[in-house]
Amino acid sequence: MSVRIWIAVLSGGLILFALMPLWQRAMGMTWISLPVVLIMAGCFGLVGWGMNQWGTALIRRQIAEAAVWERAGMTSQAEAAFERARSTYDSFWLSPLLRRRMADGITRRLARFHLAQPVLSKNGQAMVSAYIHLHPEDEEVAQSWLEETLRRDVHGRDDHMLAERIGTALSDRVTIQRLLMQFYLLDGRSDFQAMQTYRRVWQNHEELPDELIRPLVRLLFNESYLNDWALRVYLKGYALGDAYCLEGIAAGLEHLRPNADNRKDLDMARKIVSALDEPQRHQLLHKIEPARRAPDPDEKQSILTDRAQWDGPDGGPDEETVAGRVAAVREAVVGALKRMPELRALGQRIGTILQSVRLPARAYRMAGVVAAIAMVGILATVGWNMLGRRPVQPAAPEPVSEIVMPAPVIDPFTIQVAAYLKPEDAQRYVERLKQQQVDAFWTKAASSNRTWYQVKVSHFATKEEARQYGEALKSKGLIDDFYVANYSP
Repeated sequence: MSVRIWIAVLSGGLILFALMPLWQRAMGMTWISLPVVLIMAGCFGLVGWGMNQWGTALIRRQIAEAAVWERAGMTSQAEAAFERARSTYDSFWLSPLLRRRMADGITRRLARFHLAQPVLSKNGQAMVSAYIHLHPEDEEVAQSWLEETLRRDVHGRDDHMLAERIGTALSDRVTIQRLLMQFYLLDGRSDFQAMQTYRRVWQNHEELPDELIRPLVRLLFNESYLNDWALRVYLKGYALGDAYCLEGIAAGLEHLRPNADNRKDLDMARKIVSALDEPQRHQLLHKIEPARRAPDPDEKQSILTDRAQWDGPDGGPDEETVAGRVAAVREAVVGALKRMPELRALGQRIGTILQSVRLPARAYRMAGVVAAIAMVGILATVGWNMLGRRPVQPAAPEPVSEIVMPAPVIDPFTIQVAAYLKPEDAQRYVERLKQQQVDAFWTKAASSNRTWYQVKVSHFATKEEARQYGEALKSKGLIDDFYVANYSP
């Protein structure tokens, strides 16, 4: 823009220098501003049009030259021509509007050139990544990028972000989804996005090659993943000769409830396990525990944590409750400390503005005194309100023999949708459900030999309401399974 303005001013000045005497003799000085505005605007537009035409012609000629070198197999010369075209694009020849319109075409051409090379350089990788970030729906570029990425042993965070964008944009492309499945399996991903990709590919093409089935079986087994789909994967892996899949088959036979979708698979699993004796079956059941299943209806553990888990033997809060409250206070303090740099930066900006204003020194001192008085008043008001709202701690009452009755139960039913061995897994699943406008939460429950972190959804007045809501979530694909149980607020 600077070059364009200077050229317009110089050329327009020369034209005005020649025409102004003629205009003055014909029209006088009354409308002298009219020719100045018209000539300057015309020169500015004409210069911009000419620069755009010249820059566009240069870029087209350089890209055509690069295509000739590329067809001839002379990669270095083609890359140099593409680099010249990109330098012309980044130069002053093109206007911002034209640059924006030409960006997609040039980036697409450069991305295809770099992906055609045997080895993708860092410069080419950055170019391809930038193009896929803007256009993940380009199936040809996405497929070539995934194939090139699978040849690399190390994948960074940006690679996974691009893969997720491609998976979302091309969810109906079978080839793309299979390449994404290989990519996720190569890095051992078991998050929601990866699991959805595995299931999507499996449902579309159950006859997958062995090099995809074996790592998938190993991943599900290591994650203790157990549901109807996982049972089918374990059966397929066992048919391929992976003996450890027998543990997953036995666990599925023990923990999965029969339904119209898994009855055939359960019959097959029963035939396989029936060939084992009782000690072998018992040993298999203790090797894998379903970390992602709804509890069995006959389980004696409560869906919600009992009051005894929160209260100590004497009825008061136990150590875990106290520790949780202390952690909450600590988080509040840390959050306030984190906001201090923002307040400090705001003060620095205000100081910079005040320094730019030329005022007497006395005015600065008065402003400082007023600001200090105002700050003290604000702090005093806030402190007084906080002290006024603090609950008065009553004196310790005399111990009485009256039995404290528990709060009445309201909406006594809920649904449990998952159970995890790690609290971070439960929290991650809760956050994902909340993003889908689902009222989810998790609780801690201890069984005889381990602690479970259970994910539940909402609460209901009747079992039928809870069952209908669970079926609705399951039909939308938000949950795999659910179980209706008692809810205690």
